[in-house]
Amino acid sequence: MRVLIKIILYIIFALIIGIALFFLWAGSGIVSKGRLSGINKYSDDFEDSSRENDRFKIITFNCGYFSGMRNNLSVRSSKEFFTRNLNLFSNLIRDIKPDIVCFQEIDFNSHRSYHVDQSQYLSNHLKFIYNAFAINWNKRYIPFPYWPPSAHFKKMVSGQSVISMFPILSNKRIELKRPPNPFYYDKFYLDRLIQEIEIIIDDKKLVILNIHLEAFDKKIRQEQAAFVVNYYKKVHMNNGPVIILGDFNCVPPYALKMCNFSDEPGTDYSEDRTITIFLEEESLIYASDGIKNREKTFPSESTDRKLDYIFFTKKYIDLVGTDVFNISSSDHLPLMMEFRIKQ
Repeated sequence: MRVLIKIILYIIFALIIGIALFFLWAGSGIVSKGRLSGINKYSDDFEDSSRENDRFKIITFNCGYFSGMRNNLSVRSSKEFFTRNLNLFSNLIRDIKPDIVCFQEIDFNSHRSYHVDQSQYLSNHLKFIYNAFAINWNKRYIPFPYWPPSAHFKKMVSGQSVISMFPILSNKRIELKRPPNPFYYDKFYLDRLIQEIEIIIDDKKLVILNIHLEAFDKKIRQEQAAFVVNYYKKVHMNNGPVIILGDFNCVPPYALKMCNFSDEPGTDYSEDRTITIFLEEESLIYASDGIKNREKTFPSESTDRKLDYIFFTKKYIDLVGTDVFNISSSDHLPLMMEFRIKQ
């Protein structure tokens, strides 16, 4: 009996050690801290985008790693499925001809999307010359979706990126405050970021703050929004044109529907001031065509709320127009702003 008890204890001890080692390994990063952001250039010959006037186009798109409406579902989609969604978006971009495209939730080297660097793929296929990346999810093994194990994300290198026809001078990765998750959950949680880009357009410096705010913790999301606005005011407000865009993970204060969403019945945006924090900053303007039913960006198959936004400095930028495009490449829809930089 004593021998049996010892064997059982050894087995339990070995299992605990094994789980602990797996936890430490799986939650560790693949990419070193010094390489979590960078700039790539794909051509030595700068070519101006195909414009015949002083108007520019910028797009923000939470591409959901080009998984369509299967984002975060327990489904292992084929490589052809992802390629089809990438090419569908590429065709849209060829028609629109934007100068700058900013992504959230784009994969650089992840098992779930067959290790394709999606930002590089689009840069090459669309002949964008500059590409800046900021990694915000850097783990050896993500055990999600929880069941079945065959659907686990596993290796994860994902984040935000900006592709541009114009020279990118700098690319900073700024981490935002984390929610108070339990340690075993936080070990695998992604970073929320400001990706700060400096671009030269017609001899003028344009700053872009590409952001992806907290999705689940309302208090932390509001604190992140306040940090972004304060950072903008402190560093950039009076130093030239600035665009703040991305997935803000919150509906506007005038939204008619704040809760009881069919896809997220537990989500409630009541009394959430995330967007109000941006609207209250007098130096910023919210890019909108004024037609509220055209603003919704999520979920893509049947939009019922707006989560994606573009704000800009009214002192330095004139709004020409905005548009949202129907496309099934992601669970979000891409949002575009056409603008002029004031002389």
